[in-house]
Amino acid sequence: MKVIDSISNNLIKHIIDLKNTSYQKEQGKYLIEGEKMVKLAYDLNKVEYILVTEKYNYEHFKHENNLIIISEKVSKKITSLKNHQGYFAVCNIDTANFNDNSNYLLLDDIQDPGNMGTLLRSACAFGFLNVVASENTVSFYNDKVLRATMSNHFLLNLHVVCDLENFIKEIKNDDIEIIGSYLGDEIVSNHLRIKTKNKVALILGNEGKGINKQLIKYFDNNIIIKMDNGVDSLNVGVAGSILMKDIYYQKSE
Repeated sequence: MKVIDSISNNLIKHIIDLKNTSYQKEQGKYLIEGEKMVKLAYDLNKVEYILVTEKYNYEHFKHENNLIIISEKVSKKITSLKNHQGYFAVCNIDTANFNDNSNYLLLDDIQDPGNMGTLLRSACAFGFLNVVASENTVSFYNDKVLRATMSNHFLLNLHVVCDLENFIKEIKNDDIEIIGSYLGDEIVSNHLRIKTKNKVALILGNEGKGINKQLIKYFDNNIIIKMDNGVDSLNVGVAGSILMKDIYYQKSE
């Protein structure tokens, strides 16, 4: 099989450009890397192209028509890691329908890729399979986000909306309980108590500013996490994961 050794190759240039968020949006595609993630994406029929560095085993993909073998030089240009695993793939950005039987995770301007990846992984673990982000939230397909998800993003319904407030209005009309965690004085805080067996939507806010004040009027429940030893806050990835876990177990009782 022919090995692509030039970074001037048009397909390779296209793949390299997919590391850029705006180009991802324009093309409706994104780049993944790592043996486990690429194999899972392939098995789930999510890939458009698979690229394997020539010195690595590509037996798993030998029947794939869009398998491309690349040189180490090209791999180093494509990878976002210091030490890559030799496996890459181009995937289409899905426009999956919402899961009517699942909870929602609503993300209001989350900025840190590590937090986003943690939240997506926890959302998958605790039954928040519908994830909706504001336009100013870090991309679901940022390379650091993808690594932090540990491939769990493939199992989620990921959506970006231009008006998160309007989306909240719509789902609230469908008897979905809106839960937030806002620390300001504008709203009373309670320890977690789920009032309904219906689906819930958990809103999490920006790392520095928290949840937009315009959204708190839609809360059915504002909850706080009880902490000790003088700790008064947690980063949103940790806090959101705790809240999703608590909601999951309370609704399972």
